[in-house]
Amino acid sequence: MLPLLLGSSALLLVAIAMGLWWGLATRAQQRAAAEHAETRLSNTSPQGAADPAAAQRKPVRRWAELLRRASLPESPRTLVLLALPGVLAAVGTSMRMNSVLFGLFVLALYLLGAGLWLHRRIEKTQQRLISQMPDFLENMVRMAGIGNSLSMAFQSATQNVDPPLRPILDNALSYTRAGMDLDRALQHAAQAYRLRPLEMLAVILGTSIRIGGRSDQILQRMSDFMRDLEEVQRELQATTSETRMSAWVLGSLPVLAALFMALLSPDFFQPMLHDPLGRKIMLIAILLEGVGAFALYRLAKSL
Repeated sequence: MLPLLLGSSALLLVAIAMGLWWGLATRAQQRAAAEHAETRLSNTSPQGAADPAAAQRKPVRRWAELLRRASLPESPRTLVLLALPGVLAAVGTSMRMNSVLFGLFVLALYLLGAGLWLHRRIEKTQQRLISQMPDFLENMVRMAGIGNSLSMAFQSATQNVDPPLRPILDNALSYTRAGMDLDRALQHAAQAYRLRPLEMLAVILGTSIRIGGRSDQILQRMSDFMRDLEEVQRELQATTSETRMSAWVLGSLPVLAALFMALLSPDFFQPMLHDPLGRKIMLIAILLEGVGAFALYRLAKSL
């Protein structure tokens, strides 16, 4: 049973890694396009040249960036609180099964679950950020339409925004008070969240500040497009929610059931670990679990 648990967890990790890898190229291309546009729009002032050096002198901690994207407190205490239940569960299961290896497996399984929970929380935070963008852009267009500059419209519209978008905009305004351009300040404040709409907004602000033009029309079109895109995504999620939930249940049920039965009756599975026929049965089960997990992953990915 232990090889079955290890094999199932390994397959889940492979599926998650494949999903992240397939989305990496698209995200890298989007960031490269935004950086290229921002570079072409940027001036050659000494202040602009000093900003990257200042950013490299204070590297962002990866764990703090992850917690910020998940809307969690950026402190080591948060990491301790997240890891403590896994450590306690690992110690308890190792004492129950009289096996340190099984305790390490439970710890790895908990870390996998915590990683999935953080990933889901980050997705929800990003969805909330994107849902707040159209109202913010429309407020900017309204302020710019009555004669305010784009910087003043940005500052006025920020006052009517709620978290989680409000802290990002407040940080951008604080950077502008320190002498940084508005587009650079927004890029620096939103760097940890990796959202394309914020990158596009920074490019639009940089274009308006350095070149000019009717940026209010671009912002209005961007707001309308984001509203339409959000409505389509909600309809798609409502249509495919049953299939995706079924894939999650069917994929995690064998692992959770095997873990529950192993903890409930540890001596019952001893023949499966030492008998040659039991090992063959577990190998067949692992292969079937791998084929099923891959099929469910492809089904959920295609939606």
